[in-house]
Amino acid sequence: MRITEHNYLEQLNYGNEAALEYVVKTYGGLVKSVVKRHLYNLQQYEEDCINDVYFAVWTHISNYCPERNSFANWIAGIARLKSLDYVRKYLSGGKEVYLEEAVLNNILTENIDDELSGQEISKEMEQMLSCLKEEDRELFYRLYVNEQTMDEIQEQMETDKTVLYNRLSRAKKRLRKRYGRA
Repeated sequence: MRITEHNYLEQLNYGNEAALEYVVKTYGGLVKSVVKRHLYNLQQYEEDCINDVYFAVWTHISNYCPERNSFANWIAGIARLKSLDYVRKYLSGGKEVYLEEAVLNNILTENIDDELSGQEISKEMEQMLSCLKEEDRELFYRLYVNEQTMDEIQEQMETDKTVLYNRLSRAKKRLRKRYGRA
């Protein structure tokens, strides 16, 4: 069976590995950029973290609700949380402190989140996005870095959502053409 954008979620729920391959090909760049953003100084853990993201998608696909948000936002959220888990594990001296445990036990150090939220985008990401027009680059930053919703972006930029989706689509095509499908 050929996996497409119309059936990959259904096939993931059935446990079709080809659907996971489709997710890796389609959303790999997004996952990698989110992980790189949060693990900027822990590059040795990036690959493990990315693998953990895909494993979480594979095992928790039944929790995905398309009515709540897009799959891209959902997988980016998983990547962000897994990355934060890795940062917490590293900063706690190797003791594994996962986000769920940390919240339940209320042992998070506030300066970790402050440090993470105050980070700037990596130079590599800036270089990758430099081929885009300024407004497209701003759209990427708002959507993927600042993790704003399309509704928030539409309201702030005072433009039609269709225009934003078209700009995003063209920008993604430009990035794929320049860097290949990640």
